[in-house]
Amino acid sequence: MYCDWASLQEEIQCDRGHQSVLHKFPASVGREVACHVVKHIAQNLSIAAGTDEPSSLQDEKDVNWTMEVLCFGLSLPLTEHETINNCVKVYVEWLTALLNPKPCVPRPIIEDANPFAQVILHHLLNLFTPRPDSVSDLVSKQAVLCHRVLRAIEHVAKESVILTRETWEVLLKFLLAANDSLLSPPTEKDFIGLCNDDISDHLCDRVLSVLFMIWLMACHK
Repeated sequence: MYCDWASLQEEIQCDRGHQSVLHKFPASVGREVACHVVKHIAQNLSIAAGTDEPSSLQDEKDVNWTMEVLCFGLSLPLTEHETINNCVKVYVEWLTALLNPKPCVPRPIIEDANPFAQVILHHLLNLFTPRPDSVSDLVSKQAVLCHRVLRAIEHVAKESVILTRETWEVLLKFLLAANDSLLSPPTEKDFIGLCNDDISDHLCDRVLSVLFMIWLMACHK
């Protein structure tokens, strides 16, 4: 897809920023950790959002550990929709640190939003990865979550006044990688056993339009 982009092809296709330390453990171990931890985080997020209570994650090491779990959660099979949905919910809330951060956003992210946002974008790429052997209903739910992330990213790109050059670059590379993942040749998709109702059928127009729009915005900035 990027034959004329030799300088970026390897960086985009071989990037490992969306890998969690939990990927080094058996899948069942990562799943158990992610499902339990993410459910607790999402519940606390909902409670905090209603009461304006600050996040209980006050130290950077706590946030980093939690993000490793969220990263893995976003890569789970679509049968774990509740956990994936909760991961998206948390990260969309945390991205408000680039705008007007809500009290439920951890303090370390509020104080230094750009580096954390860059990591979040790397992790969110897992959501845009086609899943083998997924039924149509689950693929549709995955598409809904992807649309939610794209809307959040659009909003941040349009409204944030604190985005650094590095964050713009990560944002564009995220969108390039998402397009590369979703618009890969059909032969590759057939090889990994995807169903006929593929996630790219739901997202191809949208993910391309967001890429071009944000690319133009970045050039203007």
